[in-house]
Amino acid sequence: MNFPRRRFFHLVGASLATAFLGRLTWAQAWPSRPIRAIVPLAPGTGVDIIARLVLNEISGELRQPIVVENRPGAGGTLGAAVVAKAVADGYTILVESSTHNIVPSIYANLPYDPVADFLPVAPLSAAPLVLLVAPSKAIKTIDDLVSVGKSKPDLLTFASAGAGSTTHLAAERLCLAAGFAAVHVPVRGGGYLPDLVAGRIDFAYGPVGACISLIQSGQLVALAVASRARTALLPNVPTTIEAGYAESDLEFYVGMFVPAKTPRNVIDRLNQVTSTVLGIPHLKQNLAAIGAEPMIMSAKEFDRMINKEFATYAAVVKSLGLKPI
Repeated sequence: MNFPRRRFFHLVGASLATAFLGRLTWAQAWPSRPIRAIVPLAPGTGVDIIARLVLNEISGELRQPIVVENRPGAGGTLGAAVVAKAVADGYTILVESSTHNIVPSIYANLPYDPVADFLPVAPLSAAPLVLLVAPSKAIKTIDDLVSVGKSKPDLLTFASAGAGSTTHLAAERLCLAAGFAAVHVPVRGGGYLPDLVAGRIDFAYGPVGACISLIQSGQLVALAVASRARTALLPNVPTTIEAGYAESDLEFYVGMFVPAKTPRNVIDRLNQVTSTVLGIPHLKQNLAAIGAEPMIMSAKEFDRMINKEFATYAAVVKSLGLKPI
């Protein structure tokens, strides 16, 4: 049969236009149903509270419910695995902390690839870690602590929420940067503040929100923060970088991720909406009340930060000789 060329090109053009309009309509329609947000930690934890505060505002902007589902266990990897295997359509997201960057160095056989199986969308907040000592230690500055550490090798002790936790690696990163060694005392569940206040532990890092009342009451002394910038809760306390200890920073963040093949328009939309809501005054106040601060980045900026963090944690874990479990 002799099929007219004009007719052929007309049909091809119509098909391409239909496909393009279909994709455009889908993109414009997202989201058209509720979104599921996986938080790989227990309800009531700091990450969970931050996630719910920010996602509530995002839900209002998108005009769709965002259902938070807690999937704790195995250092956050159980919940992350759910998202890694989810359909990449923008309706399943992961809200995780800096733990996301640590797990490749700590766990030998993950059921997913933290780099290849996710795309970073946006940070939700920074929750700075603060370096603390008891007043009874007579240590007034971070330099004082380093001096004691160098004069008494392996005699200082520091506590953390467990091997491989952010509070552990923050302290180890400081020791490496400052050139002294200390004995690690892991405390499962992170309940080490009473021992720190009593002076049974020499120093530790803790989330500023959990420690601010102890600092304000004089029960603990804040020497420095591990974040890249000072925290508004402790404006007179320097960062460890400002104090002269290069590569001693460790940014504790809470951020949003999606499965790797999620359409770019969804990622861009989520990032834009997140950036918008983080400027809402009452949300900023609510975050400040728990020691968190808005952290606004483009998706590309967040991606660069994440990749750098993977390398940083891997180097610290390797230098410590920690074996994957």
